[in-house]
Amino acid sequence: MDTTPVVLAVPIEEIGDHLLTVGGAWAEKGLMVAILIAVLVTVCTKMSLKAGFGALVGLVICLGIYQSKDVLANAFKETISNVSTQTPAPSAPPASGS
Repeated sequence: MDTTPVVLAVPIEEIGDHLLTVGGAWAEKGLMVAILIAVLVTVCTKMSLKAGFGALVGLVICLGIYQSKDVLANAFKETISNVSTQTPAPSAPPASGS
């Protein structure tokens, strides 16, 4: 029985990470294409300039939110993790009794 050593280009632990990275990159590009197709379908079915502008504004807003997803996620995480360190809301002044 002849045994030949096998050399992998990437350690086995990193194969799953690589596949997730490739899938994520494809999904990101696919999302942008899907949004662009939605804009084109809206313009073609409505056949109006107003629908085209509305769809284009929606496209810009969606892509802007998607591009800033990391910043928004970090801001949300910061808000959630620092709940106990935030200053409490001022309470109502005590009622003056007679």
